[in-house]
Amino acid sequence: MRCALLRLATAAVVISCGSSTPPPATASAASSSDPTSTPPSDPPSAPATPAPIPTGGSVLIGEINAPKTFNPRPTVEALSSQLVDCYNKARAADPDLRGKVTLQINVNEAGAVLSVDAAPGGHANSPSLVMCVSDMMKASAHFPRPGGMATVNTPLVFRP
Repeated sequence: MRCALLRLATAAVVISCGSSTPPPATASAASSSDPTSTPPSDPPSAPATPAPIPTGGSVLIGEINAPKTFNPRPTVEALSSQLVDCYNKARAADPDLRGKVTLQINVNEAGAVLSVDAAPGGHANSPSLVMCVSDMMKASAHFPRPGGMATVNTPLVFRP
């Protein structure tokens, strides 16, 4: 939003200051025919630095849909700080990221996470967020044994 306002203000200044006469030639343009002059060098460019990872943020865990004999809520709640870490990493690339995403978590009979996908829709359905959550859950989520394969639908709401 600020960038759009800055562009609009810059355009207004350029329009109000513009004239129909071209700007006068500079001394460097006049001396360009001089073979002994050296061309001006470009200033060194600064190395590109990645955007800083935002801090803060929160996650609200909604009503989890799972088989009746399987309660994944304690495991998901225990991972809430890591979910927020993934959210903050995704916000570094997309500062406006917020809202709901519903995760479809596939758990095997031993309680290990096989895959994590996002259900269609939701304002926070970001590929980078889902990938981070998937990697994190595969590495550190230890669900109780579901008594067979289980698909767990977990709605999450992320806020900055």
